[in-house]
Amino acid sequence: MSDQDRPRREPRTPAERAGATPLDPERLRADAMPVVRRRRRSLDADDGVGRGRWRGRGRLGLRRHADHDDDSLRRRRRRRRRESRRWFGVAGVLAVVAAASGALAWVTDERVEAADAGPPAIVVGSPVLSARRAPELLARPVAARNLRAAVQPVLDAAPPDSCVDVREGGEALVAHREDAPLAPASNLKLVIGAAALELIGPDERLVTRFATDGAPTDGSVVRGNLYVVGGGDPMLTTDTYEPRFPRGVPPLTDLEAVADQIVATGITTIEGSVVGDGSRYDDVRRLPTWPERFLTQGQVGPLGALIVNDGWTVHPLTGVGGGPTDDPALHAAEVITLLLEDRGVEVLGAPTTGVAPEGAATLLEVPSMTIAELVDQLLTHSDNTTTELLVKEIGVRSGGGGSTEAGLAAVRSWLESEGHDTSALTLEDGSGLSAGNRVTCELLASLLEEDGPSGPVSEGLARPGEDGTLDDRMLEEPLRSAVRAKTGSLVDVTALSGWVRTQPGRDLAFAFVQNTDGQVGGQHLALQERLLAELLGHPHAPPDGQLVPLPPGPPG
Repeated sequence: MSDQDRPRREPRTPAERAGATPLDPERLRADAMPVVRRRRRSLDADDGVGRGRWRGRGRLGLRRHADHDDDSLRRRRRRRRRESRRWFGVAGVLAVVAAASGALAWVTDERVEAADAGPPAIVVGSPVLSARRAPELLARPVAARNLRAAVQPVLDAAPPDSCVDVREGGEALVAHREDAPLAPASNLKLVIGAAALELIGPDERLVTRFATDGAPTDGSVVRGNLYVVGGGDPMLTTDTYEPRFPRGVPPLTDLEAVADQIVATGITTIEGSVVGDGSRYDDVRRLPTWPERFLTQGQVGPLGALIVNDGWTVHPLTGVGGGPTDDPALHAAEVITLLLEDRGVEVLGAPTTGVAPEGAATLLEVPSMTIAELVDQLLTHSDNTTTELLVKEIGVRSGGGGSTEAGLAAVRSWLESEGHDTSALTLEDGSGLSAGNRVTCELLASLLEEDGPSGPVSEGLARPGEDGTLDDRMLEEPLRSAVRAKTGSLVDVTALSGWVRTQPGRDLAFAFVQNTDGQVGGQHLALQERLLAELLGHPHAPPDGQLVPLPPGPPG
């Protein structure tokens, strides 16, 4: 059979498939054997010549020749064995070279270009067992260990009742008493904000409805009452109250514009009264766990489904006054009556409260900002009243009624349904004003990580140097550009949870809560910034790009 007729063997090794000349160990051994046999016959012939000379004429002479010949024979046999091993060794080495060529081509996984002169030489860029072949696997634990070592001085200096949780990609990079139940102060708003977005909906709005129980006879006279039915909008505001808010607050529900819309319907006279209807929520104006000073200081308004100006008794025209009202719905009716009268509408009856009849005809519906915008507001500015009203709205939407108790129960159930451990969770309000609230750093950091650095909760976090609760903190770079966070402050609590963008470009979710024995001081705030400064350098390891396998190349 000619070479042309002989079936071609399919390439088996990566080196052969790439064009390298195949090296068959069995063929190499077969090629070497004739040479070995010829060498062996030559040695045997020499032995025959030697044996033909064994002659002896006496015992002494025979012994003498035999000793001489035996020594020579042994030397020749040893030489022969060495020669045989040498030739068999050549065949074995060639076989190993062939196997290694295939293995090398497999390891490098690189296409080898065949050359006319034979298989080209290849040098592996990175050995098989090099760290470069698993950079992430090896770098992550090193980086995490270095990060924990970097933040350890902060943890050592923090009060005993403190917790820290730093997370990335579902992994806790730093976990220090992360499951300890601690008072979170306003960091609790992160929990309520996330729950409101889920249980109410980010695009939902809270609607204030204006309705009449008497149709205008000629389009201008209301033969009954004008009902203002509260829908829980916390942002019903007059011009004289608006300056109380920081600049940059999202658009408020402007009651001045609402009054203009009512006048634009053609109404000139209301024979009845403006009636405030706050029946959507219960009549609990403040929680028993709040000190009275929280209301008198304006930290939270009296709660209700219909409140104007946070329930603060500022005169809508003069701005005179200031203090929490005892009846937010009545106060709202008074404010709207004054706004209408200022625009020439005659209201014959005195402002009052009540419940709109089922058949009341809707005159106007005034929607609030979206829930997503309200969550942004309450997080950026730590708005206590907005948070507490959203808790009551969650209670309504969950079917439990417009109470704080029902809303908090729905929040807990939602957390459990999402797989969060609530065994250490204690909820007494939504704003974090109650000293009895208890939350873990693990829960805070996990909620942030689930939301993501660009999620609706995270987008509402305050930024250093901008309008919000971080407007006067961390004003120097690089922290100023890297941090977004929710603050939390009580007399003996300081908390900071949010996101930090590391200098290598990684987003880390963090929660740091400190409960102190006495009053919170500057040293506790400084610890927050020290922690963030250490997080900026993560990962404390060579970048993955410096560890990737090097490409194979020619020798040298």
